[in-house]
Amino acid sequence: MAAKYEWPSGLFPLRNWLQAQGVDLKSIVSERQAAFFVQKLSDQREKFPADRNASHFPLLKRLQDIICAGAATSRPVPTRGQPFQPKKKGKPAHGKEHEIPADTLVVYCDGCCEPNPGIGGWGYAVYKEGAEIHAGSGGTAIATNNTMELTGLLMALAWVASSAPAEPVVIYCDSQYVVKGLNEWVPGWKAKGWKRKGANASEKNQAIANLELWKLIDKAREELQFVKVKWVKGHVGTVGNERADELAGLGREEMIPDTPLDLIRQQLNYSV
Repeated sequence: MAAKYEWPSGLFPLRNWLQAQGVDLKSIVSERQAAFFVQKLSDQREKFPADRNASHFPLLKRLQDIICAGAATSRPVPTRGQPFQPKKKGKPAHGKEHEIPADTLVVYCDGCCEPNPGIGGWGYAVYKEGAEIHAGSGGTAIATNNTMELTGLLMALAWVASSAPAEPVVIYCDSQYVVKGLNEWVPGWKAKGWKRKGANASEKNQAIANLELWKLIDKAREELQFVKVKWVKGHVGTVGNERADELAGLGREEMIPDTPLDLIRQQLNYSV
């Protein structure tokens, strides 16, 4: 098991801020991973060193100045788990599909893979009355973007099955492949013995990509009577969608192996 990252004294304010966001500091095992967590949770876009083995202390110090000392930045630092804030003028920020009764649980799920195929991550966030009440994430060393999107939905369904099986739930996903596949394609695939129909006679009854994941998702949804899966446009500022994207990125980051230099650097005390 990799040793946890030892925070230098010059970054204690940043370490304390990160802990206040609910991050388990013991899960951070490298300086680069620490920078990744801070970037995602603070919604900043400071440039990482081109060489992943280079010191990330200057980047962390800059982020600390932004977050803890109020240095100038074009991106305000968000509050984790903040409720939805619809625009006061014009159209609602998330459209009519987000006008959900207060007693309905809302779950956002997402997946990512970089490169594709490559190291992947998935994540989901659960909201009740606009506030985040639970979140989950994970990753896989070898994946595709579609398998991670599907895994994010599967894990969200698994949480509903274990924690809220009898409650009305709406699950949002920004992947048309996942949402259209589940709501439109799966019934036809099942009717044909889990085969898909091609564009012409020679393509009929072709195998379905990610078949086992589709079967698991279909079975999970069938057992949950009050769950709806809907599409949401990605990366337009929807709080839950951005949070799920963040979690998927964190899940992927956890799967990136440390290099020997990373392990050495964890023992160094970079001070101001």
